[in-house]
Amino acid sequence: RTSRRHCFMRTARAVDLPTRAAASAVRRRATASSSRVRGRYASTTTTVARARQEDEEDTTAPMTASSSASRSGKIISDNAVHSRYLTVYNRVVEFAAEDGRGGTKTFAYDVVGHPKSDFKFVCVAPFHSRTTTTSGEPEFTIIREYAQGSNSTCVVLPSGGFEVAKHASLEEAATDELHQEAHLVDGTLTKLIADDNPGLLETKWCRNRLIPFLCVDGVQAKEEATRDAEEFHMTHERVTVREFRRMMYGGEMMLPSIVTGQLAIDFLLKGGYLTHDDLN
Repeated sequence: RTSRRHCFMRTARAVDLPTRAAASAVRRRATASSSRVRGRYASTTTTVARARQEDEEDTTAPMTASSSASRSGKIISDNAVHSRYLTVYNRVVEFAAEDGRGGTKTFAYDVVGHPKSDFKFVCVAPFHSRTTTTSGEPEFTIIREYAQGSNSTCVVLPSGGFEVAKHASLEEAATDELHQEAHLVDGTLTKLIADDNPGLLETKWCRNRLIPFLCVDGVQAKEEATRDAEEFHMTHERVTVREFRRMMYGGEMMLPSIVTGQLAIDFLLKGGYLTHDDLN
């Protein structure tokens, strides 16, 4: 900018008065133009800075109760349309429109669950410490059974529904499944989530919640419990912890059993029942 101004001044001195006046007008226009550019630049810089500050405030601000609540809807109807092993519901949900004008949007969803089990089920990881195994290594008892979804054999941990009419507690449900599916009794039973935890949602479209347990050093039952008719193909066996981990993430094991197994391993590592060498 300065060099241009000096150039104009030198040119004006070398010519007559009218030309010098023209040069002066050019300088005034150049100065005005430069001021406008600076003004626009300053305005743009202020706008960008303000937008950046607002973005940072939005990013770091905690979620408010109102913004969290906006993700929940109002259940208009919840009708069971099919019931056998699972109950399927046609759930109609109304949401507030996002335009702020007080309108609503309505959607219908397929939701499944086990109402007879109060939408709760247990999964138990039966662990055997190295002092109780013939291999000298820590082991888990696993179940092999038929998976109707994949039409193949899968690996699971003892699992089953909390039957309101049969079980006085979730712990009793866990003990029953251990006896029925793994033929194990006694041992030390530990719930792997806090008492105020409602349970881990099975999937986003399911009402069932998982309550995971660990049983340490259960023993073989003298009498085998009767399994359900569709469990005629079910078998149980012991595997080392490292083999158990391979099954967890090798595509053979069902997701609730994977979650329960990982929570059990974390608990056992923390309690000194396992070392990291047992996992590899």
